[in-house]
Amino acid sequence: MPCWVTMVERTGGVDPATPSVNRAAEPALVSLVGAGPGDPGLLTLRGKAAIERADVVLYDYLASSALLSALPVIGQERIHVGKRAGAGHSQQLDINALMVKRALLGQRVVRLKGGDPFVFGRGGEEAQACVAAGVPFEIVPGVTSAIGAPAYAGIPVTHREVASCVTFVTGHEREAADGSSADSAASDERVDWHALAQLRSTLVVLMGVQRVARWSKALIAGGRAADTPVAFIRWGTTPRQHVLTTTLEEATAAVHASGLAPPAVAVIGKVVELADSLEWFSGRPLFGHVVALTRAAKGGDDSAAERLRQAGAVVIRLPLTQQEDRGEERLDACFRALSATDLVFTSANGVRAVRRSLERCSLDARSLHGVRTWAVGPATAGAMRRELGLAADIVAAVATGEGLVAEAKRVGVSGARFLFPAAEQARRVVPEGLAALGASVDEVAAYATVPTTSAVSRLLTAQEEGLSLITLASPSATSALVTALGAAGLALDTWPVAAIGPTTAAAAVAAGLKVSVIAKPYSMVGLADAIIGAAEDGAI
Repeated sequence: MPCWVTMVERTGGVDPATPSVNRAAEPALVSLVGAGPGDPGLLTLRGKAAIERADVVLYDYLASSALLSALPVIGQERIHVGKRAGAGHSQQLDINALMVKRALLGQRVVRLKGGDPFVFGRGGEEAQACVAAGVPFEIVPGVTSAIGAPAYAGIPVTHREVASCVTFVTGHEREAADGSSADSAASDERVDWHALAQLRSTLVVLMGVQRVARWSKALIAGGRAADTPVAFIRWGTTPRQHVLTTTLEEATAAVHASGLAPPAVAVIGKVVELADSLEWFSGRPLFGHVVALTRAAKGGDDSAAERLRQAGAVVIRLPLTQQEDRGEERLDACFRALSATDLVFTSANGVRAVRRSLERCSLDARSLHGVRTWAVGPATAGAMRRELGLAADIVAAVATGEGLVAEAKRVGVSGARFLFPAAEQARRVVPEGLAALGASVDEVAAYATVPTTSAVSRLLTAQEEGLSLITLASPSATSALVTALGAAGLALDTWPVAAIGPTTAAAAVAAGLKVSVIAKPYSMVGLADAIIGAAEDGAI
């Protein structure tokens, strides 16, 4: 029997954009979804939608955990069914039975499979199980590793001047009804290597590493030239991607000498030589890095994540904190009887708290007419435009509390009445600095930043995914990371961290973390650029 591990997401207080399961709105359905070859960005939009609608996700060895961590769904059950290449016939029957059982209970089930469900993925067998049980199903194709892995290695499987066609073939032995490998004769009936040797197409062998001696000898015996180029691509499209280039004659010795192990695809043909000029993935500055963003995707975080991906990193979401509203009644009262001359924001969270308050009071940004607005930096000013439709009147040149106070000193704020929707444990720099300049400050604790309940499990999942750098966007995230590391039994210096600014960096250093990067300008996009620059300089 397979070892199944269940993880149920029941997260509260997350960003409203995080989807949640709404079982009453959707009929039972099995979705056979191709997860792609490894890079989470290669999941299709249709596949993403299916996952977000599902009550339960059954995923296996080749479905990237980084992909699932990037798609949190409140209330969704996720079961690792643990199937690897070579899994027995009985184990596949167990998976089929679980999939059908859940659907018959009225649940929406996603069977998430590496690559494409219908390319050596046993998707056909699983679809047949649905038909036999009378369960409705759909197929959501994915990017097969037979194409995706070579592409990330700079190998086009077809090329007008080199190869006009491509053949996909399994290198795995035929499985008997009892789950054991069949004998060589039965395997020969399944794959006619002698016939394939006569083709002048590109051959892509999936699941063939453990049988390399067999198929390489058979191809040469069938007439394929011994010096035909061969490339083995292990963990293609991921930070762990490794390419071994050899020839058909030397393939077995090269695999054994390098210790190459599954999962890997083999590409056989002249197209392999094109990688010398077309290889693009491994040369990027962040190739091999897995970077964790420690808060949910908001505003500039999306732009930062895309910059990191374009530089070659795999980006995973590792939310360590979440925001909870505080002081709603007091904040609402401030806006119902607005007497402030100035409204100051030191974070996007404060902006969102104000938006929610205005909505509760049946007001909008028009009620702020005549009120001067302040933003601690361009990122917060951007949040004001997105959330409130307001352009900040004054944006601090240096995106810190000290920078904002310096701007207030330059402008002059004596006699001004500030409303400051702040974090529950906000630094005292802004309110005390404004008061020292002659202003009055009505500070309202509008939100609190608290650790997430899933921080430890997410951190351990990220470790399995090859985590190499953690970003920190606030001192509260720093505190949450220290707590999560301790609860997970990990040392404080397990990973270097990148801080959004000097305040966060100082908190990280004081906590005993290793700070390798500090953003400038102090924004998520600035942090992404600083990480890329550090990689180019060899600092990380």
